[in-house]
Amino acid sequence: MPTSSTSTEQKAPSRLRVNISGEDRDLFMSFGLLNEVASLVGSPEGVPTLSFNPPTAHALLELVLAKRDKRGNILRDDEEPIVPHDLDPDVGETIIDWAGAHVLDFFIRRFKKSAQLFATQAENLAAVGSSLTSSVNSPGKTA
Repeated sequence: MPTSSTSTEQKAPSRLRVNISGEDRDLFMSFGLLNEVASLVGSPEGVPTLSFNPPTAHALLELVLAKRDKRGNILRDDEEPIVPHDLDPDVGETIIDWAGAHVLDFFIRRFKKSAQLFATQAENLAAVGSSLTSSVNSPGKTA
């Protein structure tokens, strides 16, 4: 199994067990859920909104706590809210911290891998950039 963490980095566990309204729930950070959380925050700069923006925190809790079918589609139950009103604040914060750690780690890994890719392709990128710059200065057939 590939890993990009070094021995000094602590990666969030892929599973989290929490007790919600007297029921033990096993949460799993799948790639699909991680993508949904990444879309919610948008960028590494948006990760703190999970902690400091109540609508974003609630949206995150809905993404994580929603019951889903095998395709990952959220199963709606009109009788029960996805995030129970009596959710213990400590449990809510634990879930937010767990998901936040995952999405921040995801962004950092993607940045590292993108930087490595750009470094290996620096010569090709410079050639393309030079080509694009010269085509901007040259008038096209319609000019």
